[in-house]
Amino acid sequence: MRSFKTAYDRFPFQTKVMLLMTLLIFSIFIVLTVYIFHTMQQSIKEEIGEKALAVSETIAHSPDTVEGFEEKEPSKTLQPLANSIQKEIDAEYIVIGNTEEIRYAHPMEDRLGEKMVGDDNERALEKGESYVSEKEGSLGPAIRGKSPVIHDGNIIGVVSVGYLLSDVNAIIWNKNQPILLLFVLFLLVGMGGAVFIGKHLKRLLFQMEPQEIAISLMQKDAILESAKEGIVAVDTANTITSINESAKEILNIEHLTEQKLIGQSLSSFTSISLLEKASDHKPNQDREVILEQAIVLMNIYSLIENEEQYGAVAIFRRKTELENVTKELMNIKQYANGLRAQTHEFTNKLHTISGLLQLNHVEEALTLIQENFNQQLQIPGERAKFIDDPSIQALIVAKQYQAKEKGIQFSLQEESQLNGTVSSVYQDVLLKVVGNLLDNAFQAVMHSPEVSLFMTDMGEDIIIEVDDNGSGISAGQEETIFQEGYTTKTSNDNGKGLSIVQKAVHLLQGRIFIEPSELGGARFVVIIPKEDHLHEK
Repeated sequence: MRSFKTAYDRFPFQTKVMLLMTLLIFSIFIVLTVYIFHTMQQSIKEEIGEKALAVSETIAHSPDTVEGFEEKEPSKTLQPLANSIQKEIDAEYIVIGNTEEIRYAHPMEDRLGEKMVGDDNERALEKGESYVSEKEGSLGPAIRGKSPVIHDGNIIGVVSVGYLLSDVNAIIWNKNQPILLLFVLFLLVGMGGAVFIGKHLKRLLFQMEPQEIAISLMQKDAILESAKEGIVAVDTANTITSINESAKEILNIEHLTEQKLIGQSLSSFTSISLLEKASDHKPNQDREVILEQAIVLMNIYSLIENEEQYGAVAIFRRKTELENVTKELMNIKQYANGLRAQTHEFTNKLHTISGLLQLNHVEEALTLIQENFNQQLQIPGERAKFIDDPSIQALIVAKQYQAKEKGIQFSLQEESQLNGTVSSVYQDVLLKVVGNLLDNAFQAVMHSPEVSLFMTDMGEDIIIEVDDNGSGISAGQEETIFQEGYTTKTSNDNGKGLSIVQKAVHLLQGRIFIEPSELGGARFVVIIPKEDHLHEK
């Protein structure tokens, strides 16, 4: 048995399916054959028994039979009578005997006068009953119809009409042959179907063996649990089919076991519809999404086979892991831009001072140095003192230096205020909004360039307004201007800033719109709900 199991385990999956299905079909075939053979055997026996009984009753009630019993030598009358009827009904034998069971008629004449065999005449001779009996007679096992011969109310003999069981079995076999042939045909068709099903299943399983599938599942589980990224897979009904521990931790459902989560709708834990995002034909790489008050970068992949969608997979990680580095880099970049502008400006002024000194204009040189010293003391302190968040304050200072280098009159309106520091999520969004809107305004202004920034957190919202005196936004551009890649400039690096701003604003359920500016150009207005009122919008 063990050697058989070892050999069976070595068979390919397709062969195993064919063998098992063939064995199943063959087993069903054997059971049905035995059942049908037994049923048909019983039916044919009953049919032949009824026929034998009917013939025996007919002979027993025949006047010729009764008259034959009254003769001195009944065999001379009853033997020819029995032989003629036997030929007509195709019976194996017809035996007629008296009350002593002595034969008056028998297919073998040399057995006339002998006692009947079988010991089954009692009911006919003693009780006067007609019945069917299955006994072994002088010619072998047979089905026999027994009827008493009655004259004037007295039993004078018995008639026995028999069909040998061997003949009955031959009849059963002849009738079963078509059925057996049909079953053999079904068996062959079933084996062919087993081969087809085996190939079909193998194709559905990507030509993989069960052992390979098992190993693949173990590897998948290991990968899922070892990955720091959250991974969730859903089917076409947005039902969770796979989820790892990192995803549960990000979604704040780590207290639920995987068994309880599998089969549950993902919408029960987050409002994000993976199927909808997977099929909207938009870029799904590193999308910024809010999950449980945390910004995550999400990649969404659609599961498609033969142009049919079977589900979707989302891979996401917290942006907070990158936020610190991102903020530092952004601050460094802003400081670098400011230092570069400041360095360029001071280089020019140093050259001017050097020239004045070389021309012995000492008083003029001292005056220029004093003016620049006083101007530098005023820039960061006066214009950004109402912005408490150091990162946003540093950004504004850097933009002031950058504007001065470009010859742009940039001002932070006196009514501006931002009390206290904001969370890392809000800080990241505000840095993107302010930085990109100011960059866009710096590029939009032309003659006598002027840019104004207003920020306030009074009320339930944070409001940001950036004005410029550029050419403004023409009718029809209000929607297209926020599309990624859209720009009115010739540089290949443009067309991304406003798209980034819109995505950042929408991330916090905010709004952005454009209106004419009092400076003559465009005014970009951004309204973002404060953190305390975020979910009330």
